[in-house]
Amino acid sequence: MESEFKQLNKKAIGCMRLSSGIGTIIFLLFCSIPKVIVYFLDKSLPTWTDFAYVIVISISVVWVIVAPIIRYKRYKYYIDDERLIVVEGLWFITKDLAPIERVHQIAITRGPIDRIYGLSKVIATTAGGNIVIRFLENHIAEEIAENLGIKIGTIVKDQKQRGDEDARS
Repeated sequence: MESEFKQLNKKAIGCMRLSSGIGTIIFLLFCSIPKVIVYFLDKSLPTWTDFAYVIVISISVVWVIVAPIIRYKRYKYYIDDERLIVVEGLWFITKDLAPIERVHQIAITRGPIDRIYGLSKVIATTAGGNIVIRFLENHIAEEIAENLGIKIGTIVKDQKQRGDEDARS
């Protein structure tokens, strides 16, 4: 079954990297607040804080470069007539699985970073929560959503026919 899983397009790495970069910039801005406050108070921090700040920046840069590659290599999804599976993670790998018959809503979303890279998310909603397939090219997301909608419609129609037959018996 491992070969049946689908990988993402390489554009996903750029999207992940930009998301990580924005988060890292926000994090570094918060880390800079004490330095800015001390500067305006005309005081000085111990020299070890400069060293610590350089280490934090270095780790952040490595994070933005390496984390998206690891996430990309671990991310995969699988859809057949019976189930939807998404495997992803950086530190902890999660495997989300939902039977197709339990899916009752399909949505496609595109955030601002997704739109820059021409990517989308397909969100399959079940009673137990959502399964999200991220970083899909727009046309693939549309195909997946359409195919899932058809599969769900077929399942609902079959269940309704069985219910009607049981009622007649």
